[in-house]
Amino acid sequence: MSLFVIIGPQAVGKMTVGKKLEETIDAKLLFNHQTIDLFATYLGYNHYSFALSDRTRKELFQAFVANKEHNPTASIIFTVLIAFDLKEDVEFLQEISRIFLNAKEAVYFIELEANLETRLKRNVEESRLLAKPSKRDINFSKSELLDTHKQHRLNSFPNEIQQQFPDVNYLHINNTELSSGEVVEKILEKWQNL
Repeated sequence: MSLFVIIGPQAVGKMTVGKKLEETIDAKLLFNHQTIDLFATYLGYNHYSFALSDRTRKELFQAFVANKEHNPTASIIFTVLIAFDLKEDVEFLQEISRIFLNAKEAVYFIELEANLETRLKRNVEESRLLAKPSKRDINFSKSELLDTHKQHRLNSFPNEIQQQFPDVNYLHINNTELSSGEVVEKILEKWQNL
């Protein structure tokens, strides 16, 4: 039983890679907008929705670890944007990792990085718009992507994750020129026992 966390900025391809990985290993995907959009439907995109989303994710992970013998899947693939300059984002990553590590289960971080031009193109891809209602307002989505890119550090520094998360398996992939299938090949190459 494992937790796979796919980290990276908006429109880097986290969900697409997560779906491809889900086809390859015994795991189910939870992409970040599944919980955010659920609460935003009723509350809008505000701190209430994000707090409820985070709490729901943590409770799901705790129940998954507690229900190990009966889960219909061996692992969870979770996608999330982390602003490495925000203490609360890094703490959230630590909390969800600890849930699995304390249960003696493996945690894998796959960090994706792509240049801004590529991310802007991916931001309007049909699969993204179909899965994420909040991204269908293209002008707002583009503006949010550019603002977040300017305001926050959305990829880690070299060795930062290894230092802060020594018990987590880690792989950094620049997927600017890679398909989701090629990214998954790199993941399976790195961790051949998945």
